[in-house]
Amino acid sequence: MRPTRLQGILAVILLAAGLLVGWQLRAERRIRTSLQIPSQRLEELTFLLQEQARHRDAVEAEIATLREQLARYEEAAAQDRGTQEALRRQLQALRLAAGVEPVRGPGVVVELRDSPRPLRPGDDPNLVLVHYTDVQAVIATLWAAGAEAVAVNGERVVSTTGLSCVGTTILCNARRLAPPYVVVALGDPEALEAALNAESGPLAALRAFQFPVRVTRGQDLRVPAYRGGFAFRFARAGR
Repeated sequence: MRPTRLQGILAVILLAAGLLVGWQLRAERRIRTSLQIPSQRLEELTFLLQEQARHRDAVEAEIATLREQLARYEEAAAQDRGTQEALRRQLQALRLAAGVEPVRGPGVVVELRDSPRPLRPGDDPNLVLVHYTDVQAVIATLWAAGAEAVAVNGERVVSTTGLSCVGTTILCNARRLAPPYVVVALGDPEALEAALNAESGPLAALRAFQFPVRVTRGQDLRVPAYRGGFAFRFARAGR
């Protein structure tokens, strides 16, 4: 009876399986002979190796997950740094506007001195004194001409600064200032000087009454920070 095709295929499979088993047995004998490891111990080592491989795969997966989390954290941190930088710039602008930061730049220096004109008997001594209204007019003219920072005798002029006379001195930010009065203003020097020297400007009247007045330009003038505090009793933030 001739063998069928199926029988031939089964015979080939069995032969291959026998060869594989024989190769594995010979490989184990060679390993046991060369490493002198018992067969039972060799199976244990194989199991441990497989466990270590699974553990390595798990660790690699965890590392990949942590790297993804780190990338997200770095992206969020970069966004936070951008937000913080924007807030820092906004805060800096507000501090400059409030006058609590020292500043420097181009501008003008205005010097006002009492008049040296001698008084005649019966003349009012106030006629030869620089008054707070004179300094106030100079400061208002500078603001109107585009000044960005102003100081009088080293006292920063801010939104709450008031000027008043106390005897022969001027009170500014609760500090007494004595003549000569030196007003430093930062801005476009040409525009500031033109406003001060206008025919209707505050210096024209002082010069008419022989008050020594001098206006000079500067490219690197300094205005100090406001040293006082801000106290609001009645004003509240609102819209």
